[in-house]
Amino acid sequence: MNTLDRRGPGQGTKRGRGAGPGFAWSAGRAGRKLLAAVTAGGLLLAGAGVAQADIIYNSLDATVDAEAETMPLNVGGPAGHTILALRTANDDGKNGCNLPGSTTLTLSLVSSSSAIATVSPSSVTFTSCGDTKVLTVTPVAAGTATVSATQTFNNSGGTFDLTPANFTVNVVAPAPANTAPTLTVGGVSTGASYSKGAVPAASCNIVDAEDGNKTFAATLSGITGTYAADGLGAQTASCSYTDGGGLEATGSATYNIVDPSRPQISYTLNPGTPNGLSQWFTVPLVLTWTVTDVDSPTSLTTEGCGQQNILVDQVKIAYTCSATSAGGTASMETVPLGLDATDPDVSYEGAEGLAGNNGWFRSPVTATFTGTDATSGPASQTATATTADGAEGEDIEVRSPVFSDTAGNESALGAVIQRFNIDWTAPSVAYTEADRAPNAKGWYNAPVTATFTGTDSVSGPAVATGTATSVGEGMAVVVDSPAFEDVAGNTAAAGEASVNYKIDLSAPSVSFTGLSGLAGSNGWYTGPVTATFTGTDGLSGPESAVKEAVSSGEGTGMVLTSPAFTDDADNTTPAGAATSDSFKVDLTDPVATFDSVPGDAYFGSVGAEPTCTATDGGSGPAGCKVTGYGTSVGPHTLTATATDNAGRTSTRTHTYTVKAWETKGFYQPIDMGGITNTVKAGSTVPAKFELFAGSRELTDTSIVTMGITQVTCNPLAAQDGVEITSTGNTSLRYDSTGGQYIYNWKTPNLPGACFKLSMVAADGSRIDANFKLK
Repeated sequence: MNTLDRRGPGQGTKRGRGAGPGFAWSAGRAGRKLLAAVTAGGLLLAGAGVAQADIIYNSLDATVDAEAETMPLNVGGPAGHTILALRTANDDGKNGCNLPGSTTLTLSLVSSSSAIATVSPSSVTFTSCGDTKVLTVTPVAAGTATVSATQTFNNSGGTFDLTPANFTVNVVAPAPANTAPTLTVGGVSTGASYSKGAVPAASCNIVDAEDGNKTFAATLSGITGTYAADGLGAQTASCSYTDGGGLEATGSATYNIVDPSRPQISYTLNPGTPNGLSQWFTVPLVLTWTVTDVDSPTSLTTEGCGQQNILVDQVKIAYTCSATSAGGTASMETVPLGLDATDPDVSYEGAEGLAGNNGWFRSPVTATFTGTDATSGPASQTATATTADGAEGEDIEVRSPVFSDTAGNESALGAVIQRFNIDWTAPSVAYTEADRAPNAKGWYNAPVTATFTGTDSVSGPAVATGTATSVGEGMAVVVDSPAFEDVAGNTAAAGEASVNYKIDLSAPSVSFTGLSGLAGSNGWYTGPVTATFTGTDGLSGPESAVKEAVSSGEGTGMVLTSPAFTDDADNTTPAGAATSDSFKVDLTDPVATFDSVPGDAYFGSVGAEPTCTATDGGSGPAGCKVTGYGTSVGPHTLTATATDNAGRTSTRTHTYTVKAWETKGFYQPIDMGGITNTVKAGSTVPAKFELFAGSRELTDTSIVTMGITQVTCNPLAAQDGVEITSTGNTSLRYDSTGGQYIYNWKTPNLPGACFKLSMVAADGSRIDANFKLK
């Protein structure tokens, strides 16, 4: 409801220059002066005079401009109201409303002086272009205040002119004698939509306590908008009233006039009805659309409504025409329209009959043909035609029948001709030759392939020759001819012809007979071993029944394999078919090694008797023995004899010499050199001498044996008397002072007798001296 606020005397009226939405009050000349002052003071919203997109405006008067309207209020009087609405301007390059879909615009509303007047709500949000917001202004004290709108949120991507939303509030002291009239616009409402031709009459309804109530027709503005020429768009109903006390009330309501009906669509065909079968056209046709909208012809747009000239074959298609106007959208679809002006295509699909080979048949043939139509389809999909019974030969014709499509087009009889070959006679067969000649004894040792020839008088043989291969062995192996087929597939059964051969497929069997050779010990052989093998053949017979193999090398677990055996059919059992028993061969003598050997040494210093070790890489060592050891003076030869487990032996020798001690003496008084010493019988003679083992002088008396032998006197021998004798009995000692042995020999009391005094050392060395007693 629009409310008129009572003002005091002298307040003027502001007249608008054009229609605006909602309703408004006018402040007169005094209000315009106040507006000028406010504008000069910078109290209006920034952006005035700048081209923006959509406009936010108030309903205080019928204009939408940058000039601030005035709302008159009385102190203590009722609150004033106005409506904020949105108008599309298209000035920012974005056509249409800037708030489509889920976009929003939020404004903050403030009074420049809350001590004079307050505004509520303090924030409003627009969610669409048809959205409106009611503001309530409450007077507080006499004075002037400005209500301004400021954008706080905008996600539309467009811009908004907020200047027309601002207005001035003029609060005056209450007039005691006159109350302001109340004005409401009746019949229409701000933001409402009405169908063209059915817009309610707009009226101005006045309530005045002093002057009485009145109703009169509202002033209507011209229609604005894209389709104003069709009588569609926005229109404002404005009211203005001044009571007898000079108080003025104004108001307005802006509404929309819309198209109530959608476009009308129809079509025609030429020819008007299908001329073929099953609702098909067989000649070209034309589709023509008619689209009308009497209420908003300038807003009418169409899609798919152009004339269709159907000149080539097509399957049935339903065409659609869509039209849109300010009154809405309409759509229409035709019946399915199909054009088929072409006869069916005929093709050969296949044949039934006793099929042979290489495209030949061996019975009457039934050919199947298919009639197809890419557009309306064939009336009969398949049909058959059959050759005459008994027909035989090449290129026998079968003609296709007539085919009709769904639209009534027909193919020609025999549009497709198919030809067939037929042969009834099987080929004849004869033996030709074997794949090779037998050996000199008339035998084959592998399967034989026989060649046979097949001939056919109609289609000819599929292959001029055929082969068959023997199976098994024997004195007369039969080979049957294979089956023969001619080109048409007629078959001569296998065995129409045959031939036989002598065939031995098996090589001789070979077995091990025995071993022979030079036997050693412990089951070893000490020379090459001979293995005997026997070959046998139960069909063609072997050439040689017994063969041998001789071993080479040595070792354990040795075996010999059989040599090759060949039978009369030239089958050969390769070498190695049989294996001998295992045996052991040792061809290598063991090796004897002295563990230690004595070197040349003086008697009494010879080393201990040595031992030896046998080594053998074949059968292994069985033992080793040393002989020839001795400690007597003279040369000695040691012999080490090694024996292996096969009984083989080998020797190794070592020679050393036991050297005699060196003797010196007898010293004076005994003369040496073959002289006969004469001495008084019964006297004692000192025999002095030395013994040396190399550079070492011997002193042990136990290694010396002294002897006296009576001998025949030699009258020819030189004689020399012993100058010095001694007393006492016979004795032997070593004189460490003189560094010599001393033997005191008490001569026997036998004058005229001759004696030989001998010193014999343990190594056999000796010193002899001759004596004659007197």
